[in-house]
Amino acid sequence: MSGSTQEAGAVGRRAGLRARIPRAIDTALELLYPGDASGGADSHQARVEARALGAATLAAAVAVLVGIIVFGPGTHPLWGTISTGSIGTLLAGLVAIASSIMEQLRAPLRVPASWSPRAARTQRIVGIAAVALVHGGIAVIGIGMVFAVLSQGFFGVQLDQLTSTVASVIVSAGTAYLVTVSAAKITTAELSMLLSMFLTGGIVVAMLTTTDAKWWHYHFSELGAGTDVSGLVFNLTLFLGGLLLAAFAFTLLIDLEAWAAGAPPSRTRNVRAVAWGFQIIGICLAGVGIVPVNLNLIVHNTFATGMAVVFGVILIGLRWLLDGFTRVFLLFSDVVLAAIVFAALLFWPLGYYNLAAFELVVAGVIFAWLIIFVRHVGAAVPTGAFASEDLTASPERSR
Repeated sequence: MSGSTQEAGAVGRRAGLRARIPRAIDTALELLYPGDASGGADSHQARVEARALGAATLAAAVAVLVGIIVFGPGTHPLWGTISTGSIGTLLAGLVAIASSIMEQLRAPLRVPASWSPRAARTQRIVGIAAVALVHGGIAVIGIGMVFAVLSQGFFGVQLDQLTSTVASVIVSAGTAYLVTVSAAKITTAELSMLLSMFLTGGIVVAMLTTTDAKWWHYHFSELGAGTDVSGLVFNLTLFLGGLLLAAFAFTLLIDLEAWAAGAPPSRTRNVRAVAWGFQIIGICLAGVGIVPVNLNLIVHNTFATGMAVVFGVILIGLRWLLDGFTRVFLLFSDVVLAAIVFAALLFWPLGYYNLAAFELVVAGVIFAWLIIFVRHVGAAVPTGAFASEDLTASPERSR
């Protein structure tokens, strides 16, 4: 009996010790970090921030592992084929893609009223892939340019394994955090900003890396005609930008249908035509990247011309396609159309500047119009239209 009593006492002491350890940890945490234990974790933004920190921590751990494997004994340059910058940039791109996919998969499926759930799921797959790749592209462009500039400022510097690993950890963790926060709020406005950032960054990199110093004597498509890094960057930028524009058209349709549901009835309003117009522009933009000007001039120009024609139709027909939309924006659209016509006249027949300059002006005007258009759509959507994320309303809603 005494042996059983001693054994039971030992078990009780172990159980008591196991119970005291968590209490001791909780007490220590309360002393170090006083306040609400939940920290408002029930809010959506708090959960996003928690996931972003988790993604950053995981990315940092992966970067440490890669640094131990890749950055062996010796030193490495700041920029080059195998360098601190190239490995850090590659890691940032991969981390951005993974973080974007994981965060987007958490979002509920939003289905436009005029689409079937099956078509919406297909579009969702394309959208997730496009947004993830564009996040990765922005990360590669931004971090790559930072490392390239630093390599010129610290010309000839060599970094050891520890320093190179720390640099990779910083860029990987920072990228994971920012991309997770960005991917958690994929709205029409967010997509338009991502599109503008990605296309601008990709074209700037193509300009800086081209070996054809006289490309601007011709047109922008000349940047994609080379077989060097510049051509690859330019064509890939247009292709991914086209995919992202298709995803943008999907979310835009959801916003426009929510606006149309609360607007006065109209026989001419057709929000689907506007969305399909942006879909076609996205396909044409991707086509321009897939078929460079030196590969097939006719097909390349067909995509480019189709893109311009469809945008012109949207710009002119907006007052009927979106009957009841804000008058101030319709007036702004007329001003944009007049600016494009004026720029075209300066190019031909006046010959004030060449085709590359004309394309640059028109691209800037279109981006400005797109951003303001998205902001007006968001402002016109009735308050509470997206209180439920499952937008599977009846197809009989007003178009």
